[in-house]
Amino acid sequence: MKSKKLEEDGSTGKAVCLARNFYTKNIILEMSSGERMYEQSTVVYEQSTPILTSEGLYNTIKVVNVTKGTEVTCMAKFDGRTITANTTLPEKKAEGPVTGKVCNTTDTSAQADTKVEKANMLSVAVLGLRVLLAKSIAFNTLMSIKLFLF
Repeated sequence: MKSKKLEEDGSTGKAVCLARNFYTKNIILEMSSGERMYEQSTVVYEQSTPILTSEGLYNTIKVVNVTKGTEVTCMAKFDGRTITANTTLPEKKAEGPVTGKVCNTTDTSAQADTKVEKANMLSVAVLGLRVLLAKSIAFNTLMSIKLFLF
């Protein structure tokens, strides 16, 4: 999402918090300036549910209005963990998008969990096929016995 240029007076802009490549769908992005949390009235855009990527991971974003020169803190909260990133808006007037630091929550354990889930799903599928094979062998044996005895 492209942010708009600073308003006419040049005192307000947009700050963006982006969380990419995390493995849980339950994540909360919070943005604050010093001790003040941004209230719903200053939130420009907040994704209702994270987007699932082709790798099986999630992305989400939050955009708030801020004043020029303000230190902005982005916190991503998930699974009892908190990841924090800070940034300051540039003093000059922005001509392009105003971007914040990325809250990247990728770690090797998250990718390992995704692989483990795929392996578990494959194991369940193989088990189901084995049970089906065993049932068909038992049924064929019973029908053969019936044919020869009756």
